[in-house]
Amino acid sequence: MNIYNPNKDCCENNCNDSCCDCCCITCPGPQGPIGPRGPKGPPGQPGERGPRGFDGPRGPRGFTGPPGPSSEDCFCVEQMRNVLQQIITYYPTGNLIVTTENGSTASGKPGSLFPPTNSNPNSGLFILTNIGEETRSEEALPICHIASVKVTSAVYNNKITYLPVPEPPAEGCKTDCEAAIRSYLPKGTEKVNLTAGQKTVAEGTVNKSEYGMIVITDKYNKNPVFVSSCKIEIIKLLSGK
Repeated sequence: MNIYNPNKDCCENNCNDSCCDCCCITCPGPQGPIGPRGPKGPPGQPGERGPRGFDGPRGPRGFTGPPGPSSEDCFCVEQMRNVLQQIITYYPTGNLIVTTENGSTASGKPGSLFPPTNSNPNSGLFILTNIGEETRSEEALPICHIASVKVTSAVYNNKITYLPVPEPPAEGCKTDCEAAIRSYLPKGTEKVNLTAGQKTVAEGTVNKSEYGMIVITDKYNKNPVFVSSCKIEIIKLLSGK
């Protein structure tokens, strides 16, 4: 229906009011239904990065991983400790001569390892005992500084066992040196002279060539000398009669 207002040029009032033939506009009809949703527009530009939030609580501790390889020096100490444990067992009254890496020597009978017991895998000292008629004395030697141990006037005991090559192999620059020594001194090599601690510590035949340990005996398989391959300084192979 058309609406006319004589005082204005446009339609006003309610469309239901009286009207005349002439009016500016036609009254709108009722609102139609909502049309279908149009297609999605392109995404806008990403906004600025917001501030960092607070750190969350610390998570639980994970499982302990497998142990890594020990250094060559550490394995030589472990092998020497292993041998000393057996010297205490198989030569309880034997006379020992122990040479350290700086050339010092100590002698006596095998006493014990410290901290006890003798089977303690973390013992750090080898104790020699000297018992006189009225006195008893002890000398404690750090195992990590022992270059060789000689058992005098005794036959090599074949019950002695040695630690195998570790898995994974030890790491470090000395690993190649140790492997070369064992390759150069296989079991049965004769007329060998070994220097450690700036002095000759062993002469004879290679009885055992083990990881971290060379054992020298005389031609009668006596007077065994257990030499740490990490402490060997000079190897001489003698020739001639």
